Amino acid sequence: VQRGMLVMAFLAGIAVGALLISFTGGSTRARTRVIEGYSNGANVTGTAFGLAQEPGGDGEGYIIAGARWRDGNGPWHEGEVPTCLEPLTSGQKVRMGVIDVVLANDSPFGTQVVVWLECLD
Repeated sequence: VQRGMLVMAFLAGIAVGALLISFTGGSTRARTRVIEGYSNGANVTGTAFGLAQEPGGDGEGYIIAGARWRDGNGPWHEGEVPTCLEPLTSGQKVRMGVIDVVLANDSPFGTQVVVWLECLD
């Protein structure tokens, strides 16, 4: 009887582990993608902009509010608008780290979170 309970507990542990792996895509660590391009139309508050592969091109929009940032190889800043993304400007070369987030529960969509940004020009 005791051995049967031990086997059942072991099998339940395997099932829970498999379930967790399926929900996390096989990994519990977030991976940061590094993206580089040119800003395209920073918003009026400097907290969002489009990123294009070349100056003046079309690109995907990103929210950068809350991301750490720095100018070139300078010190990292937090809680301020990046100097290269002054409101309503375009054409600044930037590099940023983005994490793809899968939203839970009923949401079929994920989102991209910018965690850091470097002003390259």
